[in-house]
Amino acid sequence: MTSAIQTPNTPSAPPLGKVLVPVFLIVFTDIMGFGLMIPLLPFYAEHFGASAFTVGLLLSVFALCQLLAGPPLGQLSDRIGRKPVLVISQIGTLAGYILLALSNTLWLVFAARIIDGLTAGNISVAHAYVSDNTQPQQRTKAFGIVGAAFGLGMLVGPSLGGLLARHSLTTPIWGACVLSALSIVATAVLLPKGIKAEHKGPSETLLPVKPILDCFRDPATGGIFFLLSLFYFVFNTFISGFALFLAGRVTWGGEPIGPQTAGFMFAYAGLLNFFFQAIALGHLLRWFRERTLVFAGFLLMAIGFGALSLSHTVLVTLVFLTLSHSGAAVLRPTITARLSKRVSPQRQGLVMGVNQSVMSIASVLAPLVVGMLIDHGLYVGWALWMSVIAVAGAFGVSRISSMRDEPVVS
Repeated sequence: MTSAIQTPNTPSAPPLGKVLVPVFLIVFTDIMGFGLMIPLLPFYAEHFGASAFTVGLLLSVFALCQLLAGPPLGQLSDRIGRKPVLVISQIGTLAGYILLALSNTLWLVFAARIIDGLTAGNISVAHAYVSDNTQPQQRTKAFGIVGAAFGLGMLVGPSLGGLLARHSLTTPIWGACVLSALSIVATAVLLPKGIKAEHKGPSETLLPVKPILDCFRDPATGGIFFLLSLFYFVFNTFISGFALFLAGRVTWGGEPIGPQTAGFMFAYAGLLNFFFQAIALGHLLRWFRERTLVFAGFLLMAIGFGALSLSHTVLVTLVFLTLSHSGAAVLRPTITARLSKRVSPQRQGLVMGVNQSVMSIASVLAPLVVGMLIDHGLYVGWALWMSVIAVAGAFGVSRISSMRDEPVVS
């Protein structure tokens, strides 16, 4: 069902600055903790004897738990408010990090990631909070600022993780615990309560299958969710395989890449995200339509990841990483804002929860594919696989009507 473009939020909404500043700090702190640990996780798992496929399975289990928890957390936030659910999610993340740091067997590592995954609604709930408290014309810029916090966290986190890894592989995880605790405090103290939708979304659906199918069937959102699925699959193929790709194929001074250098390479990707989302995106939106930016994002990813298959050195890898992540940095907030503008206020939490679940489906499948490819030494296949999917995304942008039409609300 569609209707006219949604009206501005009620006057009770907090001023934009009071919304974005605390959300920026919360997302930055949360992602910095994630970025501190995630580039080192493959090395940490291999410390317990895990193969590349087992590392992929570890990442998939976390994502599967995200998939199951995403829509229920989103709908819960529709009913009781974004802030309480955000705090619950952050507490779960902290508990998972603590168990991970204390793990002495591979099974405990899996248990830690399961706990974190079941409460991993932080980013989707933060997106819903921003949707609630911004007007439609502000939303692309607002999501760009939230994306910049993501990028800055992925810049600082891996850099700090690389430095802390000099002491031990568990030191960065304890650092992530500290940052997660700070994120909880920031949410409780700094985040305004915000406004609530006047009408709550349906509360009876606790499993993700029906909301996902409904969103894919809805003409207002189905095409966008298809494009997001492609993007998330490419993104998670990169995240889950890049450290293994570096360790197995790329050298620095003739030596294999270790956890410290891997952390700094992830940090460079975070720097690109921060630059494009905090600085460049606002200017690009004045010059280009959203559809053009999404198309260009997929195209740059296709070129960058395709060329990455030729890389053997750090410097060449950085050049191709610049291409692929410039595209990804522009694409993600632009298409997320497009999705948000096409649904009513009372469905923001549900749709962003489904968005989290779509990302989680890709996060479940992509690491398994990566594990099988890397286990067989198919590093070139890993890079080309991402390029092919990005090409499909660029083609899809030109064919999907919801990327051409004016935003409508369902």
